[in-house]
Amino acid sequence: MDEAIDVDACLRRWKEGDEAAAEELIRHLFPVISRIVRTHLPRRDDEKDLVQEILMKTFAKLHQYKGDAPITHWVSRLALTTCLDRLRAQKIRPEVRRTDLTPDESDVFDAAWLTGSSPDAGEAIAARDLVDKILSFLSPEDRSLILMVDLEGRSLQEISDATGWSISKIKMRLFRIRPQLRQMIHKLEERK
Repeated sequence: MDEAIDVDACLRRWKEGDEAAAEELIRHLFPVISRIVRTHLPRRDDEKDLVQEILMKTFAKLHQYKGDAPITHWVSRLALTTCLDRLRAQKIRPEVRRTDLTPDESDVFDAAWLTGSSPDAGEAIAARDLVDKILSFLSPEDRSLILMVDLEGRSLQEISDATGWSISKIKMRLFRIRPQLRQMIHKLEERK
């Protein structure tokens, strides 16, 4: 997305069978898809495979693109839906247990939650894994919503555009999710 492309011309050329136009679209859309996949997919899944799956879905459904919004918005919604579907398909336990944490994750939890200190650079990966593990116990929609609001810093309007949800629905879900997260963290703390 470093350089702007003429999406309409690119789509027209692609429909006429121009492979270079398809490659140009892929280069344009790849960063958008990759960012969404990295944000909304647990690390245990292969990011490259899911990005490729989303690109295939994009070209399979490109005839449905109406052009009333930027193509990146349309593809973002397709990517987010695909990630949510993948998360729904995973079998996860509904409860967080302290024993589920690796020793590194347990140390990070103790340092961050119990003592209030932040992890150093060496503990950053364990911290990210701990956050992923805690968020994995939320429903896929709730997990993605927390990621979009708290980690990506998206506005409620941007989330509404990406998900199709009303702003009041987003606010209500956030109101319900945050106590669940606090409860999970307290359960981890109690099991120390």
